[in-house]
Amino acid sequence: MNIKHVTMYASNFGATKQFYLAKLQFPLLSEEADRFTMNVGETAVTFIKAHLNEKPFYHFAFDIPSNQFEEAKAWTKGKVTLSQEQGEDDVYFEGIDAKSIYFEDPAGNIVEFICRLSDAGHSAVPFTASSLQKVSEMSIVVKDKLKSVPTFHEVSIFERDHNEISAQGLTFMGAREDASYLLFVNEGRTWFFSSKNAEVFPLEVLLADGVMLKIDEDLQLVSSKQY
Repeated sequence: MNIKHVTMYASNFGATKQFYLAKLQFPLLSEEADRFTMNVGETAVTFIKAHLNEKPFYHFAFDIPSNQFEEAKAWTKGKVTLSQEQGEDDVYFEGIDAKSIYFEDPAGNIVEFICRLSDAGHSAVPFTASSLQKVSEMSIVVKDKLKSVPTFHEVSIFERDHNEISAQGLTFMGAREDASYLLFVNEGRTWFFSSKNAEVFPLEVLLADGVMLKIDEDLQLVSSKQY
């Protein structure tokens, strides 16, 4: 499973656009008055202007080349304030041999730069936003995880390592060998490196195999297959 295109909604739209395109210099793919699409390696990421009184936010992770964690961390710290958890501004995940840093963008998204030391490719050029390889994690927040499980299974997306899906906690949906995941979680869970609790907001995730997962306007998870 690889993530081809993610579409999210953003409050503070002008500042969010300025943040990604001017401050961090993500490559621009397209733009209209109420949206813009930027390139993150293998993935396109679109932000659409949210309605005036709505403040949607999401958690997602961008992959850093496997040899550039310290370089990427220094580059990022030169541009934004890193989030902290228990006084630390990075974390090592032993189970997947990866290191991460986190920060918030002007829309309130919890952005993760993750370096998959065993899975990601190397880079021989200095780190910039253009070095990011793909969106490898995208949050899928629902009101009832167990009721939503069939929506994944009907398009052949299963829990990592095929373990049983719990009603509580965070579930990584996707095959370990792909190192790309949909983070399946009930609303109310506190995000790591944040004080924010997960909430359900409209979202579209298109996978490379044509599968579309969507949180629709009724805040229900639906899936389809594009042919």
